[in-house]
Amino acid sequence: MARLVVRSRAESPELKKAASSIEQAAWTELGYLNYTRAHYEHYEGLLDEYPEYQLCLVDEETGYPVAVANSVPFVCSGPDDLPAEGWDWVVETAARTKHTKANMLGALAVSVPAVHRSKGYARLIIRSLLNLAESKKLNGVVVPVRPTGKVRHPWVPIADYMTWKDDKGRPYDPWLRSHLPPAARSSGLASAR
Repeated sequence: MARLVVRSRAESPELKKAASSIEQAAWTELGYLNYTRAHYEHYEGLLDEYPEYQLCLVDEETGYPVAVANSVPFVCSGPDDLPAEGWDWVVETAARTKHTKANMLGALAVSVPAVHRSKGYARLIIRSLLNLAESKKLNGVVVPVRPTGKVRHPWVPIADYMTWKDDKGRPYDPWLRSHLPPAARSSGLASAR
């Protein structure tokens, strides 16, 4: 395994550029998940507002990111009170409360280039988000997960898809497996906007 270090986009313009390229490449094929009103109105501005919350798992030998995590601090009464709007709500709330003392971290995207998938890098960068929340003295992390494998099963209702398991009893969707470690819990399904 490569020697990896966690860095933030705040550390260099080159890292910011590389991270943006990785995110764009990772999410382009899932375009139906991208570019909601909240995305257009707030996403890039929030990343620029909080560069220290945009993490990169960097291969020390090449200096290039192998995984990227975008997140924002926001105000929330707690994980049990999350509305059905999911990702859009986190983005809109972070934009609306950006000048208020945050108490939660919202994970907006975790991106891993295809060449680096299935190496455990997603789990490492997600762990880095948990460490970031702890270092900023936030109460927890909200991760609105978009099941990437769902695109291959368009006719299956999302509520059914979310119950599917693999032969080891884990979530069927590979992205859900990465995002739902043993200590995590699902708070429900978000509605489509």
